[in-house]
Amino acid sequence: MTARDPIHRSEDILNKEPAISVIRTLIYYDVFDYPLSLQEILGNSVLAPAERLKLTQILDLLTDRGIVFNIDGYYSLTNDSSKVRARIEGNNKATKWMEKAKWFAGLISRFPYIRGVSVSGSLSKGFLGNDPDIDYFIITEPNRLWLARTFLVAFKKVFLLNSYKYFCINYFIDTESLEIEEQNLFTATEIVTMIPMSGNGLKDEFLNCNGWINKYYPNYSKTNNFTLQENKKGPGNSFLEFFLNNSLGDRLDSYFMKITTRHWKKKFGDKFPEEEFRLVFKSNKRISKHHPRNFQKKVLVEFEKRKARLENEMNINLENVVFQL
Repeated sequence: MTARDPIHRSEDILNKEPAISVIRTLIYYDVFDYPLSLQEILGNSVLAPAERLKLTQILDLLTDRGIVFNIDGYYSLTNDSSKVRARIEGNNKATKWMEKAKWFAGLISRFPYIRGVSVSGSLSKGFLGNDPDIDYFIITEPNRLWLARTFLVAFKKVFLLNSYKYFCINYFIDTESLEIEEQNLFTATEIVTMIPMSGNGLKDEFLNCNGWINKYYPNYSKTNNFTLQENKKGPGNSFLEFFLNNSLGDRLDSYFMKITTRHWKKKFGDKFPEEEFRLVFKSNKRISKHHPRNFQKKVLVEFEKRKARLENEMNINLENVVFQL
């Protein structure tokens, strides 16, 4: 029996799950013009940490075929060295901003009814571009989410002149609603890259409630290099929580939810179809989302477009069970 044609053998490799997950990882980050290191690709794929050699073989094959480009140790679907330079500059900027993020996260954690604070968005991925801001994912006490949110928004408007630069607070959930409803590649990526800053044990509880992320990131580790700050309440905040731990607090929480959602509906209601509006401004007693750019949809639509284009160019199917959207 003669050996199979090397081209056919390479096609077999590319059609197997490890190579498919590598390609999909590169496509996803290509949406952000963000080249990846070999270690980052390994962490984002279905390959186990010990399979570094297999990953190298896959990347060498993709590079030989002109599908992937290795630029100074960073892998990308486009042969553009300026993206590598932009990435490195953005990484350096993120490093400098992380201390600001930690300070503001500590400040947020001291507000009434705040139970957990994490850095999310681009900074949590170690990158900041032009006109950056710091996004926070905030967990509150049940039935006090809108009170907590209102206290923080009032502080931002009065003391930060409504600046979003260091204080972008667009996503709140409470401790009884830790599972994220939108379970897709975008939200999974946001969760695995999120950097918990404070929470007194909420980090593990939150991750346990979102075990579905493992189908997108089977090698995800719950550990990170940051030590959670302890939530410390000053006398004033402790008094506010005590004072509002009654029917007055219930009514105020409902009132702030009502006036906030009414404002969003008036300001943005005609800019989105009704179903999309409910997703972008998801609001009830247990969750508050304020994402008028609907970045999630833009990313997933662009990801699907680029995936379809590459499937056509490579004549392979890049769908699989692990990364099904």
